[in-house]
Amino acid sequence: MQPKLTVAEFEILVRRAGVSLTPAQLSEIHAGWAYVEPMLDRIRAHGRGREAELALTFDPAAFGTEVK
Repeated sequence: MQPKLTVAEFEILVRRAGVSLTPAQLSEIHAGWAYVEPMLDRIRAHGRGREAELALTFDPAAFGTEVK
């Protein structure tokens, strides 16, 4: 299975996130990205944006259990 993103495109995303990787690490993570892309496509199906992903919207303070 090949990711839709090329290694160069993936590297741009990694750099934008502020992550420094060796070429070997980048290659290995890019290979795993092929399994993440279909999951993202399913999450974002039916017009749902990235804000529908709970990890991006969860606020522990809203539940009275702040993380310290």
